[in-house]
Amino acid sequence: MNTELFVARRYLRSRRRKFLSFSTLIAIGGIFVGVAALLITLSMMNGFQNELRRRILGGTPHVIVRKYFNEPIREYQDVMRKLEEYDFVQASAPFVYQKSVIKYKKQLDGVIIKGVNDKLETHITEIGQKMISGNFELRGGCVIGVALAHSLGVSLGDTLVIALPFGDQLGLIPRAKRVILNGIFDFGYYDYNATLIFMDLKDVQVLFEMGESISGVAVKVGDIYRAPDYARRIEDDLGYPYRVQDWIESNRSVFAALKIEKIITFIVLVLIIIVAGFNIVGTLINMVKKKTKEIGIMRSFGFTARQIMRVFIYHGSIIGFIGTALGLAFAFIACLVLDQYQVSLPGDIYFIETLPVEMDVNDFIVTAIAAILISFLSTIYPAKRATELTAVEALRNE
Repeated sequence: MNTELFVARRYLRSRRRKFLSFSTLIAIGGIFVGVAALLITLSMMNGFQNELRRRILGGTPHVIVRKYFNEPIREYQDVMRKLEEYDFVQASAPFVYQKSVIKYKKQLDGVIIKGVNDKLETHITEIGQKMISGNFELRGGCVIGVALAHSLGVSLGDTLVIALPFGDQLGLIPRAKRVILNGIFDFGYYDYNATLIFMDLKDVQVLFEMGESISGVAVKVGDIYRAPDYARRIEDDLGYPYRVQDWIESNRSVFAALKIEKIITFIVLVLIIIVAGFNIVGTLINMVKKKTKEIGIMRSFGFTARQIMRVFIYHGSIIGFIGTALGLAFAFIACLVLDQYQVSLPGDIYFIETLPVEMDVNDFIVTAIAAILISFLSTIYPAKRATELTAVEALRNE
C-alpha cells in the first residue's frame, strides 16, 4: 500500500480506539447530510415536475389552433383537413371553451365548459382512461371532475343546471340548460378535477348561441417534445388570423416556476456541501496542529514536502469520499421508501395529491463529482500548511 495513503487512513482513527475519531465523524457527517439532502430534494422535484407534466398532458392537447383575440372559427372543417396532411399529426378535434356557472340544488360553482365530440376527444386527451365512475358519453349529459363532484355533492344520474349568469343585455333572463351527470373523471390534477366540465359540442354551441362556430381545434402529435416546432410550422402554413399554441407555451408559467425553484434549491443545497467542505478544512488544520510531532518525525525520516502534502490531501479526500458514498446510499434508499409510501399533498395547493419521487442518474453523478471535488479543494490549504513545518521546528517544543 502507498505509504502516504496508509498514514492518511491511520489519521482517520482516534488514538485510543480503532474507531473513527469524533472530528472525522463530524466532517463525514457534514458531507453526508449535504449530499443526501441535495439528492432527495432533487429527486422529489424531478418527480413532481415529471408527474405534473404527465397529468397536464393527460387533459391538454399537444397543440391548439385558435384565432387571434379568441375569435370563433367557422371554417374549422377546412383547418382540420389541412392538419390531416401533416405526417406528425395523429388526430385533431374541434372544441368550445366557455366559462359558466353550474348549479345543483343550492350549490353553485364557477366552471369551465369544454364542448367536444366525445368520439374524437378520446383520441386527443386521456379522458376515456381517467373515468372513475360512469362513462364518457356526452349526448344530453356531462362529465365532471371528482373534486367538483365532491364540492357539489352530486352522483351519477343527478340533474345539473348549466347557466350563463347574464343574457345578451343586463337584466335579461339568463340562459340555462339541464344536463344529466353521466360520469366522473380524475386526472390527478386539481385544476382539472375542480373546474372542468365536458359537454357535447352541439349542446354547448346551442347554449352559447354560437351556431356552427368553435373556439379552436385540438391536435395530437407524435413527439410531444417537438410540439413547439410543429406549432410554428402549422402557424406559418395557416397564416393570419390563426395562432397556434403548444402545450409547453400553454403551461409556461407553471414549468418556468418549477425550473427556477429547482435551480435555486440546487444552489442552496450545494452551499450546504460547501459548508461541509469548510468543516473538512477545520478538521485538517486542527489535525496539523495535533500531529506536529508526527510531521516532524516523518520529515526527519526523509518524507518530502510533497509526500506530507499528499498525506493530508488523501485524508481529506477519504473523508469526502466516505461522506459522499454514505449520502448517495442513504438518498437512494430514502427515495425508494418515499416512492413506495407516497406522502399525501393538499391538491389545491400543489396541483397533485401525492408526492412523487423520481431519481435521475445524472443528478447522482453530478452531485457525487461536486461533493468529492469540494472535499478535495478543501484539503489543499491545510495540506500546504503541513508542508511548511520543518523537522527542527516541529520537534523543537516536543
